Amino acid sequence: MKRTILHRASAALVALVVGAAIAGCTSQVPSLPEDPTPATSNLRGQTTLPTPQASEESHVPNDPSDSDTWVVTTNAIGPVELHSDSEGALREIRRTSIGPVCEGVAYGYADDNAYDIMIIEDREEDTGEVVEISIGWNGDTMGVGPRTLEGLGLGSTKREVLAAYDTAEEQESAIVGRSFVRISNGSGNIVFSYVDGNEGAVSVSVTGEEEPAYEPCA
Repeated sequence: MKRTILHRASAALVALVVGAAIAGCTSQVPSLPEDPTPATSNLRGQTTLPTPQASEESHVPNDPSDSDTWVVTTNAIGPVELHSDSEGALREIRRTSIGPVCEGVAYGYADDNAYDIMIIEDREEDTGEVVEISIGWNGDTMGVGPRTLEGLGLGSTKREVLAAYDTAEEQESAIVGRSFVRISNGSGNIVFSYVDGNEGAVSVSVTGEEEPAYEPCA
């Protein structure tokens, strides 16, 4: 694989100049457009409103084939849930580019190449269960990819995340130049990862651990 998982944090630092122009964080919430068809009256004089028509641009949340629609929670990113069967999860999202790259790790890019997606299964106990789902910035537009219900994701600042969640906690990493903001519900965590020199989150992970795996294919 030409692109490497092992240097995601380094790639974010190299892309500092681009990453500084952080795009606004928006939530992919489906909506129905206003129908321009005027209301009509039936033969009895009663007003009949036009039936709303779904826009071709509307997105269904957690569409297995469209990672841009995936919602981030403390237990899942889109249709991929913590502790679910890894093979079953990969079958469900088979129309994406995500697939095995090393033992217990599946990886792929979004259609527009703006971010990558990684799924890690339990290799210590060999249960085959998903133990982490992560999305990572590829050094272009920051406000892309799966978002929380609060509209937070790649590119969100520590201040934004800490303000949105009462349980959010900031923590340092054992790796120099790296830090996190973690939101926990007791069974899973959303972890926003940051690197020095970049204000926005360069990755967002859902994991049962306190911090995401580092270089999982090493």
